[in-house]
Amino acid sequence: MSPFKIILLLLAILGVFLAHRVYRRYIEDKLGKRPKSGAFKEQSADKMLDLDQCPRCEAFVADLAEHRCQDK
Repeated sequence: MSPFKIILLLLAILGVFLAHRVYRRYIEDKLGKRPKSGAFKEQSADKMLDLDQCPRCEAFVADLAEHRCQDK
């Protein structure tokens, strides 16, 4: 391979890398996508919901008092 082809290949790889960084920084923020690592970082504990398991049908529900088991 000639030096010109090697330099051209490196520039193409650099261009793809920079385009990916621009996409991750600007486009995903506008679409509302966020990385999974900090998904619950901003939520407080009072917004979390604990589920209880129904002893009859073993389904997990938010409120056992309002839950009606359905036949499977």
